[in-house]
Amino acid sequence: MLNGRLDRMVGWLKRPGAITGGKIARKQLFLNYKGGTGKTSISAAYGYYLALQGKKVLMIDLDAQAHLTTSLNQKTARHERSLYSVLIRSTQISEVIIGTSLPTLKLAPSSISLSALEMPLFKMPYREFRLRRALKEIEREFDFIIIDSSPNIGLVSLNAVLAADEILVPLLADFLSFHGLKILMETLASVQNDFNFYFKKINIFLNRFNPEYSICKECLDAVHKHYPNYALKTVIGESHEMMDASSVGKSIFEFSPDSRVARDVKDLVREVNGI
Repeated sequence: MLNGRLDRMVGWLKRPGAITGGKIARKQLFLNYKGGTGKTSISAAYGYYLALQGKKVLMIDLDAQAHLTTSLNQKTARHERSLYSVLIRSTQISEVIIGTSLPTLKLAPSSISLSALEMPLFKMPYREFRLRRALKEIEREFDFIIIDSSPNIGLVSLNAVLAADEILVPLLADFLSFHGLKILMETLASVQNDFNFYFKKINIFLNRFNPEYSICKECLDAVHKHYPNYALKTVIGESHEMMDASSVGKSIFEFSPDSRVARDVKDLVREVNGI
């Protein structure tokens, strides 16, 4: 019975795109169930830098607060069609994608409607795979699809997890963040078990890192000790420039391209992708 359900699910996921072969975008999800980790600012800078390198990048804002949308200098007003209609009404995702200041960087923007997504999504067939299926339509048009998920556990974030090939986890250097990391890693292990689903990579890196604070060094050592297969060498330094750039709707590479934090983001992109 379970095998039959899985067969039907695989068929349902493949239906929109019968094309086989060819290059498929790397789907990378910035994820942390704890708020305030700087996840959105880093993901925006990360995607922007990939686009600066000539990569075709699609950013997906799955947070109803629309901070990623704002960071990419796009209006947060309601759009006629949004990710809500993609996930609930099966609107093609190509119909909601908009441009940004870079020709190689596109955005599937967020809107306040996403805050009311959980209940109707719960009633949908194959509700955990709605985003994954939607991305099948355009995954050969991009080199990277970068997803910024909301900082909570729910069907929307589960859709993001099951749509991704790789997970990037920004972590603050404090006790609560480290405890939250344990919960997140256990959740990802459960997802892999329950859905017979495996991630190509899970990468953990420290954000807002200040080497003058002993807690930062202790947390860095702890991550490398307890998660040696996932911990990255790159750390993103503490920086007011990143917050200032976000507040005016610009990338750090527009606002302060020679800053230390801009170099840190470049190092992150290189370590994760070899670029």
